[in-house]
Amino acid sequence: MNTHQLSERLAEEGCNPHLYAIGTRGNASDAFCLTHNGTEWQIYYTERGRDDAPIYVSKEEPLACEFFFKHIMEMRHDHCVGIFRSQEDANRLTAKLKEGDIQSWQDKIPYGGARAPRFRVFVVGKAIFAAQAIIEELSSGKT
Repeated sequence: MNTHQLSERLAEEGCNPHLYAIGTRGNASDAFCLTHNGTEWQIYYTERGRDDAPIYVSKEEPLACEFFFKHIMEMRHDHCVGIFRSQEDANRLTAKLKEGDIQSWQDKIPYGGARAPRFRVFVVGKAIFAAQAIIEELSSGKT
């Protein structure tokens, strides 16, 4: 497997792309990175512009890609599928997801301040694909 194939496989598995970067660190933060420094492939964690020491190093791209794939697959991949001003709207999406046999969870954040919270709805992993289809139906008014 090479880095292009790795990217495709992770996307197919419903991995959250905010949790990793492949090929370049770029603007990644709070993420695992797989990069090549000219002589070796390195896998490391980066947070707020600071890179930790590598957790894996290899001269061979396929070995580094396989390690990275397994490492990223061990993580839980939450996807935010909705942000609402009202709990009722979040509950409606959660109910619609449940009708589609999609497990979800919610949280509440003080996005607009203590008096104007936002209610978020999340799904995990590959459920993102089914959730996207339901959200598209809701947006188009088909349901």
